[in-house]
Amino acid sequence: MRRRYYLHKRKNIFYAELVTPEGRRTTAKSTGKTTEDEALLVVSKWLSEGIPRKGMEKPVETVLGLSEILKSIRKVDLDSNDAMKIVEALKKKDLVDFNVTRTGSGSKLFTDFLEEFWDWNSSVYVKERLSQKKNSIGRRHCYENQCRIHSFYNVYFANRTLDSITWQDLRDFSLFLSNKREKPENYKGHFAEELSASYKNKIMILGKTALRWAYNEELITSDPTAKKKIRFSGEKKKRGVLTPQEVETVFNNVEWSDKRSLIGNWLAMTTGMRAGEVLAVRKSDIGEKVLFLRHSWSIMDGLKCPKNGEEGNIPLLSEVKVALMELLHDNPHKVDDPFIFYSLLEDKPMDQKILNDGLKAACMAAGIDAKARNITFHGHRHFFSARLADRMSAEQVRRITRHKTPEIFEEYADHPTDKNFEDMAIATAEVFANIIPFRKAG
Repeated sequence: MRRRYYLHKRKNIFYAELVTPEGRRTTAKSTGKTTEDEALLVVSKWLSEGIPRKGMEKPVETVLGLSEILKSIRKVDLDSNDAMKIVEALKKKDLVDFNVTRTGSGSKLFTDFLEEFWDWNSSVYVKERLSQKKNSIGRRHCYENQCRIHSFYNVYFANRTLDSITWQDLRDFSLFLSNKREKPENYKGHFAEELSASYKNKIMILGKTALRWAYNEELITSDPTAKKKIRFSGEKKKRGVLTPQEVETVFNNVEWSDKRSLIGNWLAMTTGMRAGEVLAVRKSDIGEKVLFLRHSWSIMDGLKCPKNGEEGNIPLLSEVKVALMELLHDNPHKVDDPFIFYSLLEDKPMDQKILNDGLKAACMAAGIDAKARNITFHGHRHFFSARLADRMSAEQVRRITRHKTPEIFEEYADHPTDKNFEDMAIATAEVFANIIPFRKAG
């Protein structure tokens, strides 16, 4: 390999001569350093950033002139990454204005790249996220993103290569997502003529995440997502939350057809747990006065870490613990660590649909229009956060409910009443003792 520099010492100062691609030495220049290690650091910087000349930073090639640059390009072995860097440098100087495609990774179809990027089984990005454990990524998330790719990216970006995507393309795509859609013939299932702001953001984020990763991995030479943020805003449909009086009616004056659904809704109401976390509860998770939150359940992933990778301990009311132990006794599967909310299969809990359908039926029996008010199982988490926020500091409640940011917690706790207590367990017991007398299912 040809040497890139020569270093020698004059009167305790190290001087360097850099070697051009043609093999010529530049004039010796002082590094200003008295030790060889410090001088080598200076030389390394010159090789990567250029030689200082009369107050200006100029790369060696510029100092030598355009003709020698062209000679260097003809002689040196360049790959597609090198070629694209040259093109990007010319673009930055406004000397060229056109898209250039190349052979190699950048020439892959953009939609093919996206599908591979969000393939849970083979994606390098997914494997990196899984290795980090925290902020992990699930099969369902990848599956949903692949569905969005098929529905939107494949339509808009057909036959476009990865390295041809620009910020303007993403902006135009965002406008495309904002257009009203026509329902295809023979289409079955729910169809929305207009996409919600949050759903459009999910579609955009999956593409921007992949493009940013491709840039960091040097698969493309510029980051199309770096210019300006493209984000949709709109009024989010407010989550419906039952009032304390409605909660008392739903759990006290209504017959529930499925005991598992009743107790699962109790558990979520009194702990703020998510549906997947409720379904994942097993015998070993039930402590004396504490529920150990270790897992969440997903139909595609099975047992996995709770959302945001945050395990925790949750105060468990004694009445709820008794109900959980009753379900454990009812469980027909005699395995070492069974699911509390059992199903016909010993290695899987019941379907989440049982939790949702039980709540809807109970609301209907109580004369509550759950659909019109957007009341869902997840609303229990809002109810719990709001009621506890009346009695404790927001930060104390946030630590129990494991909300990622204070902003998200504020959204959940936007149903305050005027009471204040300090201890979480005592506050939980006092809040729910009079609201839920824990009737058994009929």
